[in-house]
Amino acid sequence: MDPTTGAMLALQILALCSIVAALLAYLVRQSRNASNEFDVRSKRYVLVTSCDNSVGLQIAIALAEAGYKVFAGLLEPEGSSPSAKIIRALDDQRKKEPALTEITEDAADTLSQGQIVPLELDTTREDSLHACLDAVRSRLPAGEDGLWAVVHTGGLALAGTIERQESSAWECMLRHNLVAPLRTARAFIPLLRAKRGRIVLLGDSEASFSRASGLVAYSASRRGVEGAAEALRSELLPSGVAVVLLKPPPVNPLVLYGPPILKRIDVEIGVDGADGTWTAPLPTKAIRHSLIPALGSPCPISMYNMASKARNFCAFNSD
Repeated sequence: MDPTTGAMLALQILALCSIVAALLAYLVRQSRNASNEFDVRSKRYVLVTSCDNSVGLQIAIALAEAGYKVFAGLLEPEGSSPSAKIIRALDDQRKKEPALTEITEDAADTLSQGQIVPLELDTTREDSLHACLDAVRSRLPAGEDGLWAVVHTGGLALAGTIERQESSAWECMLRHNLVAPLRTARAFIPLLRAKRGRIVLLGDSEASFSRASGLVAYSASRRGVEGAAEALRSELLPSGVAVVLLKPPPVNPLVLYGPPILKRIDVEIGVDGADGTWTAPLPTKAIRHSLIPALGSPCPISMYNMASKARNFCAFNSD
């Protein structure tokens, strides 16, 4: 091999080694960042208000899997609803994992990583909201003085054409979809202010079933949430509490806000539907690209469309 060829080959090998070293450094940095993010989440407490419906349950599970410590609002935490069964099944599974069962006595009263703690909550009732507020406070560990986020997932969709639907159905949807999140915000603002946390509300989809015949009143209530979120964001800005709107992907609201459907007993393979298996209504990427940035970003944008990947531009670094 002549000297010129040898020199060229050496330069090519050096360039290749540099690329490999840069790639490895990038992967290590990304891994470290992901680990740091998970550590930050594991110190944050989140309330998901209405886990009796499919979207609330899916969000609670996703946040727990992401490392957050989750309080899950249920009408009857000890009852036999599908959501209660699923949460109990997940808790049983978590307790079987050795790494999660080694909890010291000093940490016994706190939420362990990935745990979902059911609390009784009906967001349409003031007394229930205040009782839940007290329950959350009593379950926070010593030195913890607030919540990182309240994700309001309550909702009601009643189908019916405007000419035939009773006015009582409209009032019921307004109470669940619009009044309830405002009541919830008012009740939990003190805990959120302590952490400079955030309120997450669900609006209407940009390409949704709500434009179909029979969901006029439902759509009106959801658009009302979007207007309320904008006004509430301005009002809470001085307190440091952020208000974030999530726009769901085009999923039928009757499914989104309906109870989760447990998979039925399969006689042939002997699988019981009570073991906690169910079908979530939202694509996994809808959660990953919207809800996680909405809660994790140090400066969340005002609205995340769950049907598309979020693009956040922020000059600040997380703590």
